[in-house]
Amino acid sequence: MSWTARTFTATFHSRTAKVLTFVGKRYTPSPHIQDLNGVTLVFFHCAGSHKEAWEPMIDLLQCQLQELASDRLVSIREAWSFDMPNHGEAASLNGPTLEKGKAGLTVEECSDGFKQFVSDDMLSGHKLVGIGHSLGASALVLSTITTHLAGVVYDSMILVEPAIITRADYGAVDWQYTRCNRTDRERALKAMNTAISKRKDTWDTREEARSFFLQRYPWKTWDVRVLDLFVRHGLRNVELQDSGTASAVKLCCDKDNERRAYRQDEVYFDVVDRLQSLDPAVPVHLIFGQREDVMPKYVYDSILGMRDYASVQRVQNAGHFTLHENPNGLSAAIARILSDTVSPQAKL
Repeated sequence: MSWTARTFTATFHSRTAKVLTFVGKRYTPSPHIQDLNGVTLVFFHCAGSHKEAWEPMIDLLQCQLQELASDRLVSIREAWSFDMPNHGEAASLNGPTLEKGKAGLTVEECSDGFKQFVSDDMLSGHKLVGIGHSLGASALVLSTITTHLAGVVYDSMILVEPAIITRADYGAVDWQYTRCNRTDRERALKAMNTAISKRKDTWDTREEARSFFLQRYPWKTWDVRVLDLFVRHGLRNVELQDSGTASAVKLCCDKDNERRAYRQDEVYFDVVDRLQSLDPAVPVHLIFGQREDVMPKYVYDSILGMRDYASVQRVQNAGHFTLHENPNGLSAAIARILSDTVSPQAKL
């Protein structure tokens, strides 16, 4: 399917009173096949990623929907993908403002950006299907809460590898394995923060960066289309004043901002509370990767116990980075949801 892409921005006040830019990219099909009665898909990426990461999946989705040939086939009016304000293109636009503060942005502020975007009537009259991956799933759920901005109303929501856990399960002790979940999670997060701190984040060229990614986890596990998009949109040009190299490329989401994304324990409990209180009439679907590589089983069990879900699916040949590792499989899973051909509460 042929899509036309165009970028839009909106300004909003963050909770630390900074004025930030929220960036979204709209993908519209050819005018002669666009159905204004169809659904509008809105995508939210994970920590350390960018809005264009969804493009290989978006390219596949319409064809996979047509292949299902369901009587309940849903047409797509358009698709939108959004940068968190300290990621991707948005990080470059917000760079000067973000550098003035040390607290960083919370996932609530990311959801505020989208709520402002919706309140600006950019999506007025659209039937929204929200799709979020990991941290993006948290931003999606939080965007339904009315604060100083009206909460967003979705026709349905799709959570891909949401990184959340209930308070009870977070503090639980597994006596059989003499393991405290809290201690286990804190140890894992500390290791992740250490790895991010030590990670290389600047290269002379994009070609050098790509060669680096091809040899290291998690990038070496990614679909090449997603990797190439990361090289193009997940890096920004910088000037190096204290180096023999006049210019270089650097990660759009700097290491400080990515580390902060994993330090916001309390907000994830807020996501859980909202997911549990969300109107049961709003279908919520879960999609996991087949491989349990980042989150342990007790986290998945906790997610499954939070509420009744419209469906639960596993994507083969993928782990937590499902979107990055197998966009074809994730697209097929989303197509089954949109065509209503996935079995409710599908077994894992």
